[in-house]
Amino acid sequence: MSLKRSRQVVFAGAVSALALVAATAAASANQCSAYNQAPLLDQMSGLPAVADRLPVNPLVVEGIEGIGTYGGEMTDVYAGTRIGDYRRYGYDPLVRWSPDGSEVLPNIAESWDISEDATTYTFKLREGLKWSDGKPFTAKDIQFWWDHIETNREINPKGPRKMFIVNGEEAKVEALDDTTIRFSWSQPNGVFLLDMASPYGQRVVQFAEHYVKDFMKELNPDGVAKMMADAGEADFGKWWLGRIGTYGKNAEHNDPDRPTMLAWRPTEAVLGKERFTFERNPYYWKVDSSCNQLPYIDKRTWVLAKDPEVALLKTVQGEIDISPRNISTPPNRAVFFDNKERGNYRLVTANSCNYNNAQFMFAMNHPDPVKAQVFQSKDFRIGLSLGMDRDLIIDAVYLGQGEPYQVSPRPESPYYNDQLARQYTEFDPDLAAEHLDKILPMGPDGKRVGPDGKPFKFIVHVNEGFRPDWVDMMQIIAKDWQELGLDVVVSVASDEIHMATLGRADKEITIWVGENGCGQFPLVNLERLTNFKEHGNWEGWDAWHDLKKDANATVREGVVPTEPPAGVKRMYEIADLVPTKVGDEQTALMEEFMQLSADNFLSMGIALPGGGFRSISNKLRNVPDTLLEGWLYPGPAPVNFSSFYIDPYKK
Repeated sequence: MSLKRSRQVVFAGAVSALALVAATAAASANQCSAYNQAPLLDQMSGLPAVADRLPVNPLVVEGIEGIGTYGGEMTDVYAGTRIGDYRRYGYDPLVRWSPDGSEVLPNIAESWDISEDATTYTFKLREGLKWSDGKPFTAKDIQFWWDHIETNREINPKGPRKMFIVNGEEAKVEALDDTTIRFSWSQPNGVFLLDMASPYGQRVVQFAEHYVKDFMKELNPDGVAKMMADAGEADFGKWWLGRIGTYGKNAEHNDPDRPTMLAWRPTEAVLGKERFTFERNPYYWKVDSSCNQLPYIDKRTWVLAKDPEVALLKTVQGEIDISPRNISTPPNRAVFFDNKERGNYRLVTANSCNYNNAQFMFAMNHPDPVKAQVFQSKDFRIGLSLGMDRDLIIDAVYLGQGEPYQVSPRPESPYYNDQLARQYTEFDPDLAAEHLDKILPMGPDGKRVGPDGKPFKFIVHVNEGFRPDWVDMMQIIAKDWQELGLDVVVSVASDEIHMATLGRADKEITIWVGENGCGQFPLVNLERLTNFKEHGNWEGWDAWHDLKKDANATVREGVVPTEPPAGVKRMYEIADLVPTKVGDEQTALMEEFMQLSADNFLSMGIALPGGGFRSISNKLRNVPDTLLEGWLYPGPAPVNFSSFYIDPYKK
């Protein structure tokens, strides 16, 4: 017996304020006898009729304000890292989230079939899909991605992403025919559909075999050897990632000849450009209910702004059509409000799926044994948490929006744990000092010393480019900690420099947004609810756990496998077990995980986010008045940017 689905309810009531009507994607077959296309495409010679470019059953998308108007240009901003970051461009996986995040809906796949034991997922693709160059998109393209890219250790040294692995067993991926692709394991993978709707599911549909095969050395050895020689690169994996790229890297959009399934496609190389434009994909596979091929908007233009202040200025001056998330923060709300008329934009609500404005992660396996000992001390982490004035931070930095909160699923999630969410959030310097005294006694000069008796200094790494508010937040926190005798250095860096720092083993305390905390999203977010591997250093513990599961697991050079504490070991075990279970058994494991997280207090947070908003150009229409922000739910992308349009009468 199996479960046939053309839509899957994942959680109900997670965002009650956001109605499902916003850009709802209809799963039923389109009944159009003829189709319309953008006037821009009328000018393209040799282009097949629109009906011949669409699949047999196009996806029908209805905008919040109804049928749109063709034409126009939407201008966006990026900081020089990932273009659109999936939240604004690049989100069109096999299945997608509904606008309110409550359901998984059809997308490139028009339906799916899940075995009752959750060991097999079979996706049915829309018949007649085409890449942006007009060549057929089939299940064979997905088979190609799996066989030559995802499992290619030169490209992905650690192997396939975790979502494709169950207890060490990689997925078996089979193209059963041109429109049917199957993923299977010998054990259940109870969260795979949620994973496939996330940005990580995008990797499945990014690689056109007929084009990318020429860049695979096992398929085109002589050609690849010449291209690598011309580029002066001897490492295939490094060359390939820079030339083709995977998972949102800008190399993916740097080749205008590379086919895509997205609504807009690049027309020139983008790397190093301060301004570039993508144009509509004439083979895009979505339509509206009046049989108009989407997207409505002809062009998407991107403007480089690495400095958040520059991005803010461009936005309030009306140069940017939708404000980026890093400047759409409570501290900037007054600036946005005061400039609405000048910038010709409106403000919409952006509810958050995030569980914290800032999550602090510790280098538990720091190469300096003294720092590792201190960071592993629960008393140290409790002392830091009790020693910061969250109420002041919320009032001064976030203008009263939010409430003191730790690293925990949001209150509306079924996995909410009150102890985990609320413990150690009060400002109590005296109690903080008691905890700190147990690991960092006070020295004669009023500064704390480490277990080795020497002055102890630590660094908090802050990404100013990603979240400028963290700089103001850390000014308050650093002052509070210094009054407790702590010697803290706040290292502020641009997004580019900070992200490079994350690759260093000697990073100390890092900050990131606490993401994916609403509804069922914690099911696929256990790593971030403990330690986001790219940010905190748990490499020794990770290696120990990996080797326990597989004696032949690859351990990065210089990493010493280190047995973690008992509670952390159990959390590793649960994180491996959760995807293999369903129903009550899975729920019980999640509850145990959250209680262990509360008992061990491995990372700390500041506040539950509140007061989110976005500025939207008044000429940009079909944008819901309430958006949902997140990462595994890559808001606002699920509201379907292809349904947005430019109103020519609201310039």
